[in-house]
Amino acid sequence: MRVDESTLTDQVSSTASRAAESQRVQVDTGAPSGGSGSSASDRVDLSSLAGRISQAMQSLSNQSSQRTNQLQKDYQAGRYQPDPQQISRAMVGELSGTAGS
Repeated sequence: MRVDESTLTDQVSSTASRAAESQRVQVDTGAPSGGSGSSASDRVDLSSLAGRISQAMQSLSNQSSQRTNQLQKDYQAGRYQPDPQQISRAMVGELSGTAGS
């Protein structure tokens, strides 16, 4: 069994890059407020949210990588013994559209 995580790593990297690029968004409405002729300004700060998303995705990637490495070692050592019933239930669930239910 071989698992290629390059796709997952690429997705995490591109998402983290996009999050870093869009950390701060500032919107000026330019609309008069209350008829006084001054313009209202709205500001949205996404830096903390983007940072948390980036950290969560990196953590998920690390956990997945560690789990994959452990499964690879177990398989190579002959210790990987998947449960056939669990596999068949997962396959039937996916076919019927009820996976994870």
